[in-house]
Amino acid sequence: MRTMALLLLVSLLAAATSNTSDNVHNERSEEETRRIFLEWKAELGKTYSSLAEEERAYDMFKHRLHDIDQWWHKSGYSAWSWDRERSEEETRRIFAEWMATNDKIYSSIDHEEHRYAIFKDALRQVDRNNAGYALGVDTNHQGINGFTDLSLEEFNVVCSGFIPEGFEPSPADLRRDAEIQERLRLVYAPPSLWAH
Repeated sequence: MRTMALLLLVSLLAAATSNTSDNVHNERSEEETRRIFLEWKAELGKTYSSLAEEERAYDMFKHRLHDIDQWWHKSGYSAWSWDRERSEEETRRIFAEWMATNDKIYSSIDHEEHRYAIFKDALRQVDRNNAGYALGVDTNHQGINGFTDLSLEEFNVVCSGFIPEGFEPSPADLRRDAEIQERLRLVYAPPSLWAH
């Protein structure tokens, strides 16, 4: 068991150091796909009644993983969507690509660092969900979008224009929404990006 865990750790480190933008267009190797499958199978405590059943599960996993990787690449990002423990360098690179793709410019380095922290957490959640999707645990895969640098509360303020019938926001809710909108106007440069 220890030997297997050590081999898994070594293969994870090797994969992390070999995942550069030079191999973006390459398909995952059978060995890498099998390793990821075994890792997640172990993490979830998944067992199969027969080798044939496990191979069917692996084929589904492999197909879904391929779909996720292709979707991620077609969305304009150079990193695989699966890799769970991204390096700081890789996450920063994805954030820089995302900023360029979404025309994000922050008004200060402090604002950019705060938004990066939110983005990094969201990216980790996306990766975790996509891993579950590939294994068949989750029912959909996710990606990042132009709102990935917003907290859930900020997203709700920026994107929720729908108010259910009979629901009137309280004056406190309206003040809080206005405060969040003003804070976001100060975060982005030029402010006109968020001054709708």
